[in-house]
Amino acid sequence: MRLVPRPWAAWIGLVCWAAVGPPALRAQEDYFELRGAVHVHTNFSTGKESIEKIAKLAVEHGVEVLVITDNDIIKVRYGLPFLRDLLCYTRTERAPFTDGTLGEYFAEIKRLGEKYPQLTLIGGLESNPFYYWGVDLFERTWTMHSYDRHIIALGLSEKEFANLPVMHGPGNEEWNWTSLLLLWPLIGVAYGLFLGAGHPGGLRLGVLGISALCLINNFPFKATYLDAYNGDPGPGPYQRYIDYVTSRGGMVLWPHPEAKSGIPPLEIFGGLARFVSSTPPHPEDLVDSYDYTAFAALNADNITATEPGRHWDTILGQYLAGQRPRPIWGEGEIDYHWDPKGNQIHDILTVFLVKERSAEAVLEALRQGRMYAVRGGEEQLVLDTFEVESEVRRGIAGEEIPSRGMAKISIRIDKLNGAQEEVKLRLIKSGQVIAQFSGLTPLEFQQVDTGIHPGEKVYYRLLVQSPTSRLTSNPIFVAGAGRAP
Repeated sequence: MRLVPRPWAAWIGLVCWAAVGPPALRAQEDYFELRGAVHVHTNFSTGKESIEKIAKLAVEHGVEVLVITDNDIIKVRYGLPFLRDLLCYTRTERAPFTDGTLGEYFAEIKRLGEKYPQLTLIGGLESNPFYYWGVDLFERTWTMHSYDRHIIALGLSEKEFANLPVMHGPGNEEWNWTSLLLLWPLIGVAYGLFLGAGHPGGLRLGVLGISALCLINNFPFKATYLDAYNGDPGPGPYQRYIDYVTSRGGMVLWPHPEAKSGIPPLEIFGGLARFVSSTPPHPEDLVDSYDYTAFAALNADNITATEPGRHWDTILGQYLAGQRPRPIWGEGEIDYHWDPKGNQIHDILTVFLVKERSAEAVLEALRQGRMYAVRGGEEQLVLDTFEVESEVRRGIAGEEIPSRGMAKISIRIDKLNGAQEEVKLRLIKSGQVIAQFSGLTPLEFQQVDTGIHPGEKVYYRLLVQSPTSRLTSNPIFVAGAGRAP
């Protein structure tokens, strides 16, 4: 094992286990691991395989949890002013909201969960709460912005899922006082039938026809929270989605925050117009939104938000400063659609620490941050131990422990297949790398931090990499006992 110390952290030393007292039962041993594939698409939406086929693949590859998150609605529309619903171009694809199969979707998840007791199946939905149009008539180009800015809901009832506040969904519409404004065409209808007596008949007929079309377009006179024609409203639609889910006891995940749009350009109307989708990487959403549960700290994209001092550490720093009520956790997302080479169901996993095999236990581990993310398929690394011990007690990922000045970090890294491989590990304290380690698996060490001050709160997390695998831990928090002078 090699240690590369940081000069400004010379007070941190690598010490033997006996330096801080006698051995005790590891906190992590109170739990067992369930290896889970999070963010799975099936043939209910953009996937190509049935839930049952995916369940069989999961069992074959040692996956014990499937978090299925099909797209709720796949629909885009561009309509002309005043007649947005009547004179419009609409494109839809298979999805539970679009096809009216939401009940069938959750029923199938429940059925297969009972059929495969060795699997824990959890149903959720991936949403696109909002998109907006930009039009360049000179270039005959219609650009759809932010369509791939997705978000995931878990832990709701079927009825609550059905009313998610998303574009083109029932949760984006309601009757309120502004519905009265949608009745404005009645003025034109009244003019054409009654008020315009004595005016030219052609004028009255024209006003009557246009007004009748607008009245039909506005039916059923529900006000929409947002539409796609008024530019970028910022984080508002996504925060509204988060607030809806969390207020009902559910959880929200931000998937693939650094992915680019995957929708290719499209020529429509015989090449008279061009459709383009634009969704640049958006890790800033992680900082700009609040009260969601977790984000994809490991997926198929290049991840920079987890690097020391970047977006995740900014968020965790806000929690330490009291600007957020709870931490934001990291999880691994496979974003599975089918099983071509290189996208096997066990390639990217979230490993949950639970006390029982159940959906409730998995969701609770997710809510509490008791998990780590890993990529590598059968070559995956295993985080056998990641604990922090103070003079008071021990804690694992997602927990906070008190300290009277000392914290001992214990780490053990191994390979799932038992092979020996060199790994490189960075130990991060509150956004800064305090040490870098490398060595062959199984790699085990302890390190003591004696700089926990009264009234201070810090956290530790890990980034681990080998030639065949990557692993990202969740933070462990330590609070200095007593008051700062």
